[in-house]
Amino acid sequence: MANVQLENGYTKVSNQILEMVAKIKLSPTQYRLLFVIWRFTYGFHRKEHSMSLNFLREATGCDYRQIQRELKRLEERNIIFQKIESGICRKISFNKNYDEWLVKLAIGKTNSGPIGENVNGTIGETDNQERNKKISKEKDGQKVKSIPYLEYEKFFGTPPPILAKKFIYWIEKSQFQEPEEIICEAIRRAKIQTPKYPGNYIKKIINDWINQGLFTLSAVKKYNAKFDSKLKYKKNNIPSLSNMFDRSKNDNRPLTEKELQELNTQEDDLPF
Repeated sequence: MANVQLENGYTKVSNQILEMVAKIKLSPTQYRLLFVIWRFTYGFHRKEHSMSLNFLREATGCDYRQIQRELKRLEERNIIFQKIESGICRKISFNKNYDEWLVKLAIGKTNSGPIGENVNGTIGETDNQERNKKISKEKDGQKVKSIPYLEYEKFFGTPPPILAKKFIYWIEKSQFQEPEEIICEAIRRAKIQTPKYPGNYIKKIINDWINQGLFTLSAVKKYNAKFDSKLKYKKNNIPSLSNMFDRSKNDNRPLTEKELQELNTQEDDLPF
């Protein structure tokens, strides 16, 4: 039998918070994340705590990407705050000011603003409205802003401190008009190449774009498409060694089977 005693430790959460959380409509994963956030903040008498995605995955048993997605939604609803600093894990805190939460109530009412501004409507109607809004936004091409730190963490793990500082610099001081999206584009291109040092590879990509004067996402994508097309053309038009050294074009004597085999072996070892 489990020995559950307050003497072994407990987490102090305000009754008002518990009552309000019971009224709002969240996903099961979001509720589990809130329990872990309370446990490692209020449970240790602190307002925030560093929690990586791996830590939250072990604490909740949820999927890595699902955690990332639900944290973002909780943050968008002002239920939690996330701070990502260079060289430090993500710091998460709970927003106890429930008047600032942007949520749906689970008691037959909903709100498109803070909890205090409720309007009548059934849960089913609310869900349909939310789906329609989401579809409408997708049609209008609206997307949630990308987060470079999370994008890098998804593919390569925690960014090194120097790269994390670079993220901040590019976002705050570069001429990029859509810095977060452009940085994430560089991260995704690095993922395709799987370089040994992804941080250096990403910095080189972005510096190349800056030198080319590419400061919008559309300009970057257009440049990348042209670059990829040119690279593909070069690869497809490189003659094989057997064709380059085919003596039949010169002295009407084709290569022997042994010579062809040797050239094909050498060709397999070439870097292109």
